[in-house]
Amino acid sequence: MRRTIPLILAALAVLSAGAAPAAEVSDRAAGDIERSLTRYLPPELVSAGLLTVQAATTFYELRIDPAVLAAKARAGGLAVEGLKPVTAYLRPTQDGAYRVEAATSLDVKGSFDRGAAKGSFSYLVEAMKLDGVYDPEILYFRAADWTAKSLAFASHSPQQSVEARFGESAMRVSAETKTAGLLDIAGTGVLNAFTETITGGEQGRVEISADVVNVDVNLDGARYKVFHDLVFFVLDNLQKKDLSPAEAAKLKELLRAALPVFDNLTETITASNVTVDTAQGTFAARSVRYDIAMNGIAHATRVGFGVDIEGPSPPAGLLPAAFEGALPERATFRAAVTDLDLAGALTYLLDTADFSRPLTEEESREVGRIVLPTGAMNIAFEDVSAVSAVYDVHLSGRMRVQPGKKDGHSAEVTITARDFDRTVAYLQQNAAAVPQFGQAAFMLLMVKGFAKDLGNGAQSWDIAVGEDGKVLINGRPLPFQQ
Repeated sequence: MRRTIPLILAALAVLSAGAAPAAEVSDRAAGDIERSLTRYLPPELVSAGLLTVQAATTFYELRIDPAVLAAKARAGGLAVEGLKPVTAYLRPTQDGAYRVEAATSLDVKGSFDRGAAKGSFSYLVEAMKLDGVYDPEILYFRAADWTAKSLAFASHSPQQSVEARFGESAMRVSAETKTAGLLDIAGTGVLNAFTETITGGEQGRVEISADVVNVDVNLDGARYKVFHDLVFFVLDNLQKKDLSPAEAAKLKELLRAALPVFDNLTETITASNVTVDTAQGTFAARSVRYDIAMNGIAHATRVGFGVDIEGPSPPAGLLPAAFEGALPERATFRAAVTDLDLAGALTYLLDTADFSRPLTEEESREVGRIVLPTGAMNIAFEDVSAVSAVYDVHLSGRMRVQPGKKDGHSAEVTITARDFDRTVAYLQQNAAAVPQFGQAAFMLLMVKGFAKDLGNGAQSWDIAVGEDGKVLINGRPLPFQQ
């Protein structure tokens, strides 16, 4: 299901390498477009008809026959059945863009046998459509909608079997040129009725399902013009074993100019009404959200990540009733690795490394030193929290870790606990059923003596851990460390 319309997108990506689009459709222009699209393809694939372009009255018919690729792959132990040509209609516009329309279905089965690696697979898409405006200037869609109905995938091997299915799905992308050479790209998607079944391995059989999966991606400040030059430089030199000194210098120049590649990348995936069926029973959650964020390959790169779970529930009877009452209604873990000098490391490699050989031990150490300017990895805890009917705990702060060392780590974090007395009371009331609750209640009452009283039943602790391992809580050392 990922092989058909994406092939059309790959073909469109090289349109700007050749003839410029024209608003008037002609056989001559169709030939120019076909030569442009096949410029980097092996001659045998071109002659076999992998990609062809024909002129109609008001549009060009772009036809891709993936069976040509499958025939070539058969010699490598891959056999595929059910492949059929895919057609897209390109309507040139007055401003040099193309209106792209494509519709297809897919029912493909295959097998592979490469010695120890054996198995089979299948892709099924009842129907899918693409409708968008493609701009060769940016090698991307200014706007596009992709829809699909009933997508299914299966993969079977002697070790494991995986089957996945989506119901109706829709995705939308858009791109906007903000300033010269910079592009903002946004994408959203909704995938309904997701199920995945994994059979084999240590876990036995696991089935994962979600009513709806929402995807939201934003890429701001992408250096698309330099990236274009870099892509076509690589394509033009792909068949060369070695680059000349001038070509190597050009490649390094392009890589430098591409930094930081983009300004910001954010991606959020949210699944609603999630269930995971295992041999131990069914785990569930009202929603599970995952997100990542990055500010490019910069001198102060930040890579953030987070997970939010709402309404988690274990299998019935797996936990004692007292434990079930203490489960969080909502849990969040959001952190980031900060102050990474990725741009400095890449610049060092471009200045000193010989890409014709692996890095030396000295070069690898220097790259590591540059990436972590202070010698420590800085981790920011932006929101680590758990909330339930009997507790409300939040943690934020920073930690510095010395990679490869047992000592020298440090941290400053703040823990805030609301409804503190209610939490202690719950633990004490259920201590008979769960002895660990009695121990936890005793520990909480002990640390309360170090807390700042924020009022309304809330307490807070500013905790500092020095590189020597000494701990201060609200500026006071622990008794046994004095």
